Amino acid sequence: MKNKVIIIIPNYNGQKYFADLLPFLFQEKYDDFDLEIVIVDNNSDDNSLEYLENNYSKFTLIKNKKNIGYVGANNIGYKYAQKKKVDYIYLLNQDTIITKGFLQPLYNFAQENKFGSLQSKIKLYPQKDKINSLGNIIHFLGFGYAEKFQKIDNNKQNIKKINYSSGAGVFISMSALKDLGYLFDETMFMYLEDLDLGWSLNILGYDNYLIPESVIYHKYEFDKGMKQIYWFERNRLWIILKNYKLSTLFLILPAYLIMEFGQLFYAIKHKYFIQKLRSYNFLFSSKQLKILKEKRKYIQKKRKISDRKIFNSFSGKILFQPLESKALQSANFFFNIYYKVIRLLII
Repeated sequence: MKNKVIIIIPNYNGQKYFADLLPFLFQEKYDDFDLEIVIVDNNSDDNSLEYLENNYSKFTLIKNKKNIGYVGANNIGYKYAQKKKVDYIYLLNQDTIITKGFLQPLYNFAQENKFGSLQSKIKLYPQKDKINSLGNIIHFLGFGYAEKFQKIDNNKQNIKKINYSSGAGVFISMSALKDLGYLFDETMFMYLEDLDLGWSLNILGYDNYLIPESVIYHKYEFDKGMKQIYWFERNRLWIILKNYKLSTLFLILPAYLIMEFGQLFYAIKHKYFIQKLRSYNFLFSSKQLKILKEKRKYIQKKRKISDRKIFNSFSGKILFQPLESKALQSANFFFNIYYKVIRLLII
C-alpha cells in the first residue's frame, strides 16, 4: 500500500494568489505516494469559496465559520489528516508558487531518515534569484529569523539540520506529531508557531532539516512597521517560558530583562507601547498562567533531549537584513557574549 501525503493550505481572502498556485499544484503527480490537497478556509469574504468550487474539483475544502487564524486552520487540517491516517503532511502558504516535483526530494529523505520536519528551500517572488529561507534560526531569547534572507541563491546548499522549518513550506512526519500530541500550540493563533513546533520536536528528539532540492517561491513582504508586535511578543515570551527548563530560565533571566527594557523602549519610540502592554496582560493573566503551567508540565514530561544540547544549536545574534542597524549590532555583540558564557553553565 502506498504512503499518503496531504498538502494543507490555510486560506483567508487568498483568491488573488490562486492563479499562480493552484493550477500547477493540481498537476502534481507522484508514483511513490498518494497525494491529497486540503484547503481550510477561514471564513473568507473575497469570493474565494465560489472561485474554488467553480474552477477546481479534485481537492477537499473545509469551511470554518470564523477566522481561527493560521494556527487554527492548520490544526483543523491536521485533524483531518489524522482521520485519513496519512503518513506525512505538507503545510503550504496561500501566497506561494511551487516547482514541479517539489515533494519528491522530501519524500525520498523521509523514507531513509527519522525526522520531525523538513523545509523546502524557499525563494522570494518575484525576485526569484533571492532566498526567503534556508531554514530558520532561533535566538536564545525566543526570536526567530530566516537564514540568508534576501541573499542571492548560489544553488550550492546541502541537506542540513536547522533549528526550525518555516511554516510557509514544511513537510512533517505524522508519527512525530503523534508523539508530540498536536501540530501547533492553539494558544499562538499566528506568528512563531513554526518556531515553537521546531523547538518542541527537538525536545522530543526529532531533528528538523533543510532539503534544498525541494524548491518553492514565496510572495513574502517583511513588515518593517511590525504592526503585529502584540502577537510576536506575546508568543515569543510564551514559547521560552514553556520550553526552557526552570534552571535555564534562571540563567537567561538577566539577558531577558535587558532585552525587555529594550523592547519597551522600541515600543514607545515606534508607538507600539500599548500592544506590548497587551502582550504582558495576556501572558500574565491568571487564566493564561494556569494554561502555561499545564503546557510546561506536558512538554517537559516528554523531554528526551537536554536543554544544553538544544541551547547550543541556538544563536546569540539576530542576523536579519531588514533589521540591520547600529543598535542591533550593539545588541548582537552583548547578547552573543552572554550566550557563549551561559551555554557553558546550562545543565
